[in-house]
Parts: sequence; structure tokens; C-alpha cells
Amino acid sequence: MLRAPESSPSKRWEDGGTRGTKQQRRLGYYHVIPPHNPQQQSGQGFVSRMYKFIRRLHRNGNYLNVLWIPTSEDNKLLGLAKEQARAATQEDAPLQNRAPRMKSTTLSLARSQAVPSNGLPVNVGKHVKRVDAALPGKHTRQLYDRLSWKEASVLAQLRTGMARLNGYLYRINAAQTDQCACGQAKETVEHFLFRCRKWTAHRTDMLQCTDIHRGNISFFLGGKSPIDNEKWAPNLEAVRASIRFAIATGRLEVC
Repeated sequence: MLRAPESSPSKRWEDGGTRGTKQQRRLGYYHVIPPHNPQQQSGQGFVSRMYKFIRRLHRNGNYLNVLWIPTSEDNKLLGLAKEQARAATQEDAPLQNRAPRMKSTTLSLARSQAVPSNGLPVNVGKHVKRVDAALPGKHTRQLYDRLSWKEASVLAQLRTGMARLNGYLYRINAAQTDQCACGQAKETVEHFLFRCRKWTAHRTDMLQCTDIHRGNISFFLGGKSPIDNEKWAPNLEAVRASIRFAIATGRLEVC
């Protein structure tokens, strides 16, 4: 809301003055009344912009005059405003620029609408989430605490997918192809552990760990699968068998 202070005619600027000439009189400028509700801070953006434009006009020797527009139906501007409002509410109407608002208001609104989540973002750690649906915790320490440095390094490669296998090395431009040396498929962690024909003889210990979870990457790497219940616990015997298999092949050799 704008309000003009009472001032004598001598303080107002008369027509005919130009910027930088002696004919220019002192400008009687308008005061801006702050919003009555300080809790609603969005209007401060408009108030700040009004002050800015008024000061700019003042510097250039201009006088600001506020006109109150009547609300009668004969007013052309009012009719135009109603037409624009109807057009904006029509289906498939083009989007308009949103009014500016305070940063604090925007952040508060975003926090109130945000849904808290303890999971990883959708596009982050796809391999890790496929191996282990549970967040890192006690079971993770249980997997690594009793391993040697070499064993822990091998297990970490298998669980994260960032392993010395062509599937990952090709992604980081460290290999010329992502194909396995057997020529059958892309060399991924799953292919390496369960399907590559080169290492069939080394899988004896892994196959002896289970009859129903063969080919289950979560089971052999100590992760929780989506079908496991709350009483789930990692099978440490299967995890150690997977580590021994990987070390025996020499494919994940750590310097």
C-alpha cells in the first residue's frame, strides 16, 4: 500500500524541469506502508521493489502519482483483468511467471512438504541396493570386523560393484571392453560369481553353502534381499566362501 505525505506545493516538482538543470525542485516522494501481518513475509519482496523504483524515480527528478482505479463495470482495465484471470484458469493454460517471495518462506514451505526418508536416492548406488536392501549398520560391521585387509577389500569390491572387473573398468575408461574373457557376457559381479565358465571349478565351496540360494547375490555377499524378514541375519559362511572364491581366481587381486 502506498501513501503520500502531506506537503506544501513548494515541495513538489513542477512540470518542465529536466534532470541536471536548476529548474528542478525538491521531490515529495511516497512512503510505503509495511504489511500489517509480519508473519506473512512474502510481501516484503514487493515492498523492496517499490522502494527501489521510487528511489530511482527520485534520483531522475520524477514525481510519482498514485491513482486509485474505480471498480465499476465500465472500467476497461478491470474488464481486461477479469478476462486475463479467466484465461489463466482455463485447462491447458500456459504457465505464467510466479511472483517472487522470501527465501525463508520458500525453504519453510519445502521443509513442511518434504517426506523424510532413510533410504538412498533412486539413482544412487543401484548395485549396492540390489545386493543389500538394509542400510549400513550392525550387520555391516559383523561382515568386515573379522576379515583381513585383503579379504575386506575383496568383499567391498563385490558389494559396491566397483571391482576390478571389465564391466566396471570399462565405465571408468580403464578397459577397452566390458566383456568377460569367456566371451559369453558382460563381466559383472553376478557373472563373475555365478556364471563365468572359467571359474566353475572354484565354486565348489560356494555351492555347498546352500541348495536354495544359489545365484542369490544378496545371500553370498551378506546382504538383505527384499524377501527377507525382520529376523534376517547374514550368512557369514556363504560370505567367506565368496571371498575365498574371488581370491582364488586372482581376478580381484589387490596390490
